Amino acid sequence: MKSWHRATVRALLASGAGLVLPIAAQAQNGQPPQQASTGGLTEIVVTAQKREENLQQTPIAISAISAKQVELRGISEIKDLSALAPNVAIAPGTTNATAAVVSIRGIPTPADETQGYDSPIGLYLDGVYLARSSTASFEVADIERVEVLRGPQGTLFGRNTTGGAINFITKLPTDYASLKLRFGYGNFNQLTGRFILNSGTIGDVLRMSIGYLHKQRDGTVDNPLQPDRLLDPGGNKTDSVRWAATLDLAHWLKITNIFDYTRVDGVASAQQLAQVGDGTFRPNVTIGGNTFSQVQPANVAGYLAEANVLQPGCGKPVQLARLDTLCLDQARLSSDRVWGELFRVEADLGGVTLRSSTAWRGWKNRIEGSDLDGMGTLRGPLFTQTSLLNGFPVGVLSLFQPAGTAAFLAGQSVPTTTQPLFQASNVRRQHQFSQELELVSGKGSAFEWVVGAFYFRENGYERNDQSFGFVLDTNQAVFTPTNFGALAPVLQAANPARYRLVPTPSSVLGYNAYGSSKAIYGQATWRPGGADAPLGFTLGLRYTWDTKRMARFQNGPTPFTAPVDLALNDQTAKFSAPTGNFTVDYRASDEVNLYARVARGYRSGGFNARQSTSAAANIPLIPFRDEKIWSYEIGAKTEFAHRLRLNGAVFYNQYSDQLATIPIPGGATFGTQVVNAGKTNYLGAELEGQLVLTDELSLDGSVGYVHKNVKQFPAADINGVIQNIAPVITLGNSPDWTANAGATYTRPIGGGARLTARAGWNYVSSQVMFANPLAAPFQQVTSGSARGLWDAQLRIDDFDLGAAKVSVTLWGKNLTNKAYVARGIDYGQLGWGGVIYGDPRTYGVTLDLNF
Repeated sequence: MKSWHRATVRALLASGAGLVLPIAAQAQNGQPPQQASTGGLTEIVVTAQKREENLQQTPIAISAISAKQVELRGISEIKDLSALAPNVAIAPGTTNATAAVVSIRGIPTPADETQGYDSPIGLYLDGVYLARSSTASFEVADIERVEVLRGPQGTLFGRNTTGGAINFITKLPTDYASLKLRFGYGNFNQLTGRFILNSGTIGDVLRMSIGYLHKQRDGTVDNPLQPDRLLDPGGNKTDSVRWAATLDLAHWLKITNIFDYTRVDGVASAQQLAQVGDGTFRPNVTIGGNTFSQVQPANVAGYLAEANVLQPGCGKPVQLARLDTLCLDQARLSSDRVWGELFRVEADLGGVTLRSSTAWRGWKNRIEGSDLDGMGTLRGPLFTQTSLLNGFPVGVLSLFQPAGTAAFLAGQSVPTTTQPLFQASNVRRQHQFSQELELVSGKGSAFEWVVGAFYFRENGYERNDQSFGFVLDTNQAVFTPTNFGALAPVLQAANPARYRLVPTPSSVLGYNAYGSSKAIYGQATWRPGGADAPLGFTLGLRYTWDTKRMARFQNGPTPFTAPVDLALNDQTAKFSAPTGNFTVDYRASDEVNLYARVARGYRSGGFNARQSTSAAANIPLIPFRDEKIWSYEIGAKTEFAHRLRLNGAVFYNQYSDQLATIPIPGGATFGTQVVNAGKTNYLGAELEGQLVLTDELSLDGSVGYVHKNVKQFPAADINGVIQNIAPVITLGNSPDWTANAGATYTRPIGGGARLTARAGWNYVSSQVMFANPLAAPFQQVTSGSARGLWDAQLRIDDFDLGAAKVSVTLWGKNLTNKAYVARGIDYGQLGWGGVIYGDPRTYGVTLDLNF
């Protein structure tokens, strides 16, 4: 035992010295160590380079979460991965159940879910590229592992992966017949039922599996206006089916077919008012010697003081604290349909594998209504030109109106409206087709290579109905000295309704989006001294051609009909770029692998669906250009005595032509302008480790840090000249720190059964959601909270119950019931900021039966 302790100390010192070099690397498995039959850590196999490899010998930044950990920790979708790997954070969507904002190394997917943007984070299911994060729902799948690749993946996962890639890899049908049943129950009436049936081998050539999942949960916030708890905010119901088959036509030829279909019905998590404009003036600011104005939020506080909520017992809450009850009159059902078909052929051609992957995927979404103001039915004063003088005292009106007119107007009430502050509905759909061909050399030689070709196309549609109101301060906009001279102070003092709502006519953003992508790529690794030589060189190159088209048919109250409007709103753009990587790795020993890597990534340009166009000024839809990133990374992967795995990395990224979103006040719909003027340098570090203390107790943890130095960010000064405001910019959806830590205890308890207990903690630092404080008056209150969340699982595996192997899991998430802001929206000039809180404490029990 003493010698083991000495070996552990030597290992810690050696790994620490390796990190100080500073050659520190990054490829870890994000899971508590598993114990081999001899005790200690087991080998982790990944396929991030298109072939099976030991993770510790793969010189790229990758974390792999095993099937065992997926099952123990209840990981079933993208949102469950937040902070499980260093520098990975995930926030929920705002209007539908399947969307998410994913950030890797400080680079997030778009918070705007319109389909003119491509994501800088590539999402994959069994190697199939998912163009939209909302399509990443596959809870029915029996997950083999999850691979998280950090940093630009410009070669093998080349399309739009400037930040990284996440690949969910599912289990194929097994050689033996089996039936897996799962039943679960938790608080908020969470019910889970799932079965996965494997046929076993049929006729020595065919294997099939079929799975079905039903899952539902009541909402986490009570909406008194909705009697069905399943339709409260956060409530959802999922039904999903998956069929997979593998056919071995010959010893060298294998065909795989996988079909999946998922339906998710639910209500988006509750959005509540965190802060409203109160009339405080935001003065001009000076940045770099230039003067800039700030967005002035409407005085919503004044309007709320004059307005009433019609439903008894419902109020007008404005507070930065999680509420358990909210009256939401517009919170209605969101329905998502996601399906996919993968047909893959793999042929062993004698030392070379030919792989063809043909895939179709589709998504349909309908949101009947989103309550974005967090209140019930609000009735307040309505602004109209014909009712400006209604309700004023007759004595005041008589100062400038005939007696009869004054009496008449004094007797008229100020009209009211039940217009919500902001309400929206959506109909969206997306279809995609992809074809990839790969040639992969065999393993075990000094020269290994991969070449391939990729083709992708998609088409999407959205109709986004918006209805919102703007609060007008009539004392400042109407009853002014300019309009009424010396009477202005008298009118202001007597104003029966100073704050009145100006309803925006029901407006629609509607468009069709089209895209295609073609690429050829190759990557080769050469080890000069042979397959087992310590020194290796890897070169990967890819060239991509992208085409984007957006055809808007409406951006306001009425559809476009004039030929000039239709022409200006139907535009096509093309983009192309080379990407790739060069990596040098050195296997200093069987326990230490060092590497250095430089990589170039590319994110396609596109169109901003919310851009304003003008026939009068001949302004069409203007495409934004592609983004580019150069990444430099050094690292080390270490493993000692099969007991300690400690991996780390240091990286420096230069991101140029970044998209900068500039809000445009007013307009027919909520508008923005997107330009390529951003430049940011990222400096970060990551450390992840696992330690098997004994055959029963293991520890795991990771920490990631990214420092963002914004070099360029555009804004117009008070003279309309575009200037750089980088010093005041804080990148949105980009936390500085992530961390996790856990302890797992496992031991046999007799009869072949095993007890496993785990306690874990994960942390994400605070993050703003909106980068530009000049345009985001509620930037701070809509920021995501720093949060450290505790979860735990207690599982008994594989005890016999007749013909079945039975497992029981008790689980809990957010055990301390921490209230934290998971997502926020700053409505700027409209005058309020809204927030969505993460789930409160959840817990339950799961029963698994394996036959």
